[in-house]
Amino acid sequence: MNAQRALLDSLFGKDRDLAAADPGKRQSFKDDDVCKYYLVGDCPHEMFVNQEGRTAVNSPIGPCKKQHSEAMRERLKADPDRLRYTRRYLEDLQATLQRLVDENDRKAKLVKQKLSAGVSCTSETAEAVCGHISARETLVSEKMEAAERMAEEGNMEASQDTMKEAEKLAHEKYRLSRLKEVAEAWVDDLCKVCGAQISWRAIEELEARDRGRPHPHTMGAWHQGWARVREALQKVKRELRAAAGGGPRRPGDARRSRSESRGRARRGSRDRGRSRSRGAPERGSGAAGGAPSGSGSAERRSRSWRGERGREREKERERE
Repeated sequence: MNAQRALLDSLFGKDRDLAAADPGKRQSFKDDDVCKYYLVGDCPHEMFVNQEGRTAVNSPIGPCKKQHSEAMRERLKADPDRLRYTRRYLEDLQATLQRLVDENDRKAKLVKQKLSAGVSCTSETAEAVCGHISARETLVSEKMEAAERMAEEGNMEASQDTMKEAEKLAHEKYRLSRLKEVAEAWVDDLCKVCGAQISWRAIEELEARDRGRPHPHTMGAWHQGWARVREALQKVKRELRAAAGGGPRRPGDARRSRSESRGRARRGSRDRGRSRSRGAPERGSGAAGGAPSGSGSAERRSRSWRGERGREREKERERE
């Protein structure tokens, strides 16, 4: 009965039985008891569940204490300010997921430091041992060939010294091979997804490694929960970038935008000034075909020239 009531509350809201004439009691998606993470995505509390769909015992955050309601999701979608609320809730969800991931990574780093300082062998150490073994094999082969070549050339002393070096390298290779056997049997490692300390010692673990399968712990609620958390964090980041129109602007974008705007304004002002200069009438011109302002000075120069010419002619007649 309780399960049926919870399902109805989720689908139609807890206020489904209220009369339409009493809208003041209508539940809102903004109420404190409504899970905002569920409204815009997946609630982190539901990411750590067992095979029965219940919150796992080893969940790092436990069950969600707020209401997960499909009806509230629909009311958010119908709200005029849905974009603003959606972005706000996505930012809160991103902060929560990021905090969980950072805390898990911090603890995993401490565990890895303890593994490196302990008697267990990590997978990185095992790989390094294999690399040293391969290098010793190559050196032994080269030393043996060099010793044989020196013996054929009659340089017996150098050949014997080279053989001793080859024997020393072969002994180092033997010790590394024994270490490799121990390393493969006693490997302690750290899962990069969930931060769990894992080993390859049990029969099922050894079988999984030999067949190239993931470690058995990846089927557990702890690992799968952290995989969901990390995947959800990347999804929320993509949604926020899409909502922002391609992501946040770089710090210099605003300055470049203001500089470009000022440049366009200055160019526009110069263009308008040139346009007015070409279209405006000359100073002193009449509105109805009056003479230009320079015509008066031209007439004065003409009269002055005629007067000087007349005086010169009179002087010429007097000389005659």
